[in-house]
Amino acid sequence: MRHLFSTLFFSIILLATVNANTKLQADTLAEVIDDYDSKINYDINGQAFHFKPDIRPLQQIPGGRQAFYTYLWDFGDGNFSTEEKPVHTYEKPGDYEVKLYATNNYDNGPPPKRPKRKTTVSSQLASNTKSTSNFQKLFFASNGVLQLYKNSDALPGQDMALIVGVKPRSEKGKVIILTNEKDINPHGFEFAHQSTYNNETIDSTSFQEKHKLKSMWAQVKEVTKTQSGSPDYGNKEIYHFSEKEALSYFSNLHNSYTTISTYDISSPNFSEQFSIINLNVTPEMLADTNTIVTVTGIYLSEDGLATVHKLDIPVVTSHDPNKMSTKPARLNYRMQFKKRNLTYKVQFQNDGEGDAKNIRLEINLPKEVDPKTFQLLNLYPACDSCATASSKGCYTINYTGENTIEFLFKDIALPGTAAPDVADVDSTKGFIRFNVQTYKKLKNKSLTAYTNIFFDKNDPIRTNNSVARFRKGLSPLILAGINQTLQNNNAASKNTGVAFSLGLAPIAPYKKLYWQIELGGFSHTNTKKNFTQKRGEINIPDLEGKEQYKVYDGIDSISKMQNIRLHIPLQIRYNFNSLVSLGGGATIGTDINLSNKRETNYHIIERSGEQGIYTIKDDNDKSSLSPIRYAPFIDLNIGRAYLGPALGFRYHFDNSIKHNGQVYFIWRL
Repeated sequence: MRHLFSTLFFSIILLATVNANTKLQADTLAEVIDDYDSKINYDINGQAFHFKPDIRPLQQIPGGRQAFYTYLWDFGDGNFSTEEKPVHTYEKPGDYEVKLYATNNYDNGPPPKRPKRKTTVSSQLASNTKSTSNFQKLFFASNGVLQLYKNSDALPGQDMALIVGVKPRSEKGKVIILTNEKDINPHGFEFAHQSTYNNETIDSTSFQEKHKLKSMWAQVKEVTKTQSGSPDYGNKEIYHFSEKEALSYFSNLHNSYTTISTYDISSPNFSEQFSIINLNVTPEMLADTNTIVTVTGIYLSEDGLATVHKLDIPVVTSHDPNKMSTKPARLNYRMQFKKRNLTYKVQFQNDGEGDAKNIRLEINLPKEVDPKTFQLLNLYPACDSCATASSKGCYTINYTGENTIEFLFKDIALPGTAAPDVADVDSTKGFIRFNVQTYKKLKNKSLTAYTNIFFDKNDPIRTNNSVARFRKGLSPLILAGINQTLQNNNAASKNTGVAFSLGLAPIAPYKKLYWQIELGGFSHTNTKKNFTQKRGEINIPDLEGKEQYKVYDGIDSISKMQNIRLHIPLQIRYNFNSLVSLGGGATIGTDINLSNKRETNYHIIERSGEQGIYTIKDDNDKSSLSPIRYAPFIDLNIGRAYLGPALGFRYHFDNSIKHNGQVYFIWRL
């Protein structure tokens, strides 16, 4: 019997180890590095620099959509462009370092290198006029004051560029950039570098030094808040604050992040300024792929007005402009008493030459989500519902299945990236953002959604799987019950007592093996009763202290041993469903012997023929430990297998006590 339970225990551990090794092998693939000698070429025509990229050729995915690059040019003077072959003039003579950030979309190759080139502009080449690209002309779409722009989505293990643009309201001001939301990934972004083309003063204020910012927050009388996600969401909110309300608003905003970077700007002529911040996307972000992280920018001017702009950045595994993301992507499994709100974003891009007229999104939601709670937040191209008087340039929403929603952009004109007259790449992109609610009771498993995107009459494009997961965490356990010997070598021996344990386990996953460890004990008493038919004599003192021999015909003995058993059970468990859970493992333990009492009763035969009992007591108090014992066991829980109360049944076996059973009550917190 012991061999059977040991085999079961080690088989479960072996299975868990194999699964872990398989996952490890799948997650440790070597990254391919671009070995192409990337360069930046340019020609000069008059005072205009004509730039041209020389980067590795795209590697088309077999059967995939047409691969293409998107570009971000940093001309080294605080001006930028997103064109493939931009033309730029420099206002002042000097030495400039031009950088190119290229992002490969639908591409099967590694990320391209970031080429740089030193450029010397003589006084003859300086134009004395500011060169402004279409990208900069259209930059301040959200509020006209502060805007954030990303050159790509966040791909773990790569870097990305964040452009911060400000149109100053006053001569001096402060810009605050908040990254790494606490409730998603507190270490997802690493600050690498920031440009200072406009004599920005980088502030060394750390995240913990909030008191340095409080004086500025208290002076804010009005806040304008906007949000974008390539393209702009089109929403704008204005708040008027008292000093107390301003402190509360900015403190709450600040406390929801773990990383801050601040810098001071100065603009005597109130001209717009652009700064580029380089961020490394850490491999830790792999745990958050297909979610949306938000970077927040704050501009504080001297006039008591503040502007807050939030930029949504999808975390992806590849640069694909057609994707589905969710927020939050990590849920707290403990909060099961109410419905959860999930915000999904489905984004798409027309990569053809002509306009896309009808775009149909076939959204497949998890079965844990109620599609009837669908609430549209934002969309682009911006249009009204077809339920209004307008029948063109509108949208419709249909519930086509138990967990499927069809969203149709009807009679629109979304330009393609291959069109020769497209200056703004964002104009080729579209999206919808919407809220849905889950049902109350959820299993501890991932919630997976995806979307099929139909551009006119073309075959559908399936997005990535957008996955919301429950946070990994530990669940404290409380166990209380009764232990009982089921069978022993001596049928008169009993091992009973009240058991109590405290334990720890992962918040029980859905249909996956997990460990559980406990530390506990129970008090018990061993009792033996024997009656032996035996004749003999015993010397018994009388009332005067004189000894006399008495004849007895039987002996009856009672032995009581009071112990506290300390034990550490370790097991591997599996939840078959929300009500049944099975585990197997082994326990190690010892007994603390509190007392050992023995009573021997002699059944005396008097001369008159009557019988009496003479008792001899032997008290031997102990405070010693028994030898360490090991015992395999199996364990069954019926009730709330994930969190909450359940009834437990445990059977364990060891050499000294043999077969034991335990019935207990367990609560997983």
